[in-house]
Amino acid sequence: MADITLAFQGPFTFVGGESSIFHSPVADSTGIYLWTIRQREDDMHLIHYIGETTSFARRNREYLTQILGMNYGIFSPEKAREGVSEILWPGAWRDKTQDGPAIQIEAYETVRDDVMSYLAFLNVFFAELEDGIDSRLRKHIEGCIGWNLRNHHPEAKALYPDGCHIGTMADKNHGTLRVSTPEEIRGLDLLIPY
Repeated sequence: MADITLAFQGPFTFVGGESSIFHSPVADSTGIYLWTIRQREDDMHLIHYIGETTSFARRNREYLTQILGMNYGIFSPEKAREGVSEILWPGAWRDKTQDGPAIQIEAYETVRDDVMSYLAFLNVFFAELEDGIDSRLRKHIEGCIGWNLRNHHPEAKALYPDGCHIGTMADKNHGTLRVSTPEEIRGLDLLIPY
């Protein structure tokens, strides 16, 4: 068994400026990322998505393209800042009917401004992983964080959709994830068995 350190950096953003994901010092790095939304009431972060990647910027550019194209779901940014998960647009990928594209085009007018606000409210934290951690272990680490959030912090998973897949290996006795963050993220324990 070995411990793995997850020293999250950030928050980074999808919008321009010095905190941009795409200009970050870890843009080309392999690791684990957390999308969070800062809460209006107490300035704390709630986890909205957990992912793993071999290239932080490239993976999040893919998400950006899917969100702007309305292929992925859009959450109410104002409600999310209150800890409420309200989907404004379910995502075009869900509608495989012949009418799907027309519905998407029609919805574009009503959610366009919300899409931009949603992107502006997303904060992204990233923990670089050391060389030698393969895809299977990265996915397991990602899954253990999500599993821990869902099972040990139900009060903090309001923005983490139940539809997010959590994949872990059958054996969870590899060691401990030692987590550090520059800002407090509700539901993210500093020690997580993996």
